[in-house]
Amino acid sequence: MVSATPEVGSRLADRYRLVECIEKADGVSTWRANDEKLARPVGIHILATETELAEAVVASAQDAAMVEDGRFLRVLDAVHRDNAAYVVYEWLPELRTLSAVLNADGPLDPDAAQRMITDAAEALAAAHEAGLSHLRLQADTVLITSRGQVKILGLCLEAALHSTTAGDPARSDARGLGRVLYAALTARWPEGEAFGLAAAPFEHGAICTPRQVRAGVPDALDAIVDRLLNPNPRTGTPLRSPADLVDALDQLPRPRTPGSGPSTETSGTMSAVVTGILSPMPTPDGWKPSAATRGAQVAVIGMLVIGLVLLLWQLARALAPESLGGDADGPEPMAPLVAIKVVNADDFDPRPQGNNSENPNQVRLAIDGRPGTSWRTVAYNSTAFGGLKPGVGIVLDLGGAETVRQVKLRLPDEGANVEIRTAVVTATQPPDGLAAYPVAASVTGAAKEETLRFSVPAKTRFILIWITQLPPGAGPTYRGGISEVTVSG
Repeated sequence: MVSATPEVGSRLADRYRLVECIEKADGVSTWRANDEKLARPVGIHILATETELAEAVVASAQDAAMVEDGRFLRVLDAVHRDNAAYVVYEWLPELRTLSAVLNADGPLDPDAAQRMITDAAEALAAAHEAGLSHLRLQADTVLITSRGQVKILGLCLEAALHSTTAGDPARSDARGLGRVLYAALTARWPEGEAFGLAAAPFEHGAICTPRQVRAGVPDALDAIVDRLLNPNPRTGTPLRSPADLVDALDQLPRPRTPGSGPSTETSGTMSAVVTGILSPMPTPDGWKPSAATRGAQVAVIGMLVIGLVLLLWQLARALAPESLGGDADGPEPMAPLVAIKVVNADDFDPRPQGNNSENPNQVRLAIDGRPGTSWRTVAYNSTAFGGLKPGVGIVLDLGGAETVRQVKLRLPDEGANVEIRTAVVTATQPPDGLAAYPVAASVTGAAKEETLRFSVPAKTRFILIWITQLPPGAGPTYRGGISEVTVSG
């Protein structure tokens, strides 16, 4: 038995020796440990006895343990009895999180990114067929081995640990795969600064595609990212599940394996040229070249080889300028974001359709710094507010005019359509009508965490978070909400 406050050196279940505490949060501690019975390192989540998560976490871990796909980090043990609740999982010392790889080495080669996301998508598609989902695919839950292979941490388990749910798990995991692929190709995070990665840039209210951020991203892979993250993609239809992504990736040319050279066509051509140069020329029987002739041949061959090397170097510069210090055509990096304090908030439900009262006593919960509390709308009989109104929301008061570049939302449920609107800079009181708040950014089918970057910074005192469609849910009534708002400029 382990104590309620485990310490380094403690022994769990008479076999797991705790070596190092990796993280502590919300009644859960994560440890690196040694399995003394099998002489191997393991990872362990230990849950406080009083936490309400214990039963759900252990049940989720037991579900994940049934999956035998080697692309998931395996659950080795999951127990909830007496005063102990813990989950033991595979620990591979050579693993690095994708975020660590990107922060240390920069974006992946597009072929490596394609291989990584193909493995991850195939693994998730198989898990969904078995009725399991992840829901928290991020740059720190996708791991990379020393050979470039993928390991996904926390199937089912991460969602249980963070109380994450989704009305459409397949869509949620597809978006997660899109975020991971975007990061792999650009070393930017598409939902604001996170995991040590800079925020992805926006243009005209839409996130820039990987190809706009970094030169050399193939058009087809660029389009796949757009179809995963954008509900209205520039080309093609949205990819709404890991299986959809697998089908789309199957249509792409197979990525090169590491060390295979520029391409099979180029390698074959250059090989033939070099072989032809170095092969002996046919000569009459009995004839042997003189020493002078042989010397001249060697000199000519040397000059041709040098010329070929220079040609290949020039081709490499043309194909991958960013790897050789060339200028990429991406946007200039932006100045670091600075948090802007919200001094007050109120509900927004204007007449004639509204009644100017949308749970006003709860609005403070959206700005209290506690993601576990939420302002909620009243209940409606459809996601379109029962046809009664175009939307509802809350107005934030910054206390004075500020230059706003970004609003980060945490939402209690997935699937809402949300607009960020800003009042004109001269307003000293929050305007009453919707028309007084032009749209600065928007998202359709929002995830539980969304970062909306303005295409043009807005000078304003009042920000309207306007919900135009409620999350789908299961009915018969529908409610939206906001758990936390963070404003940055």
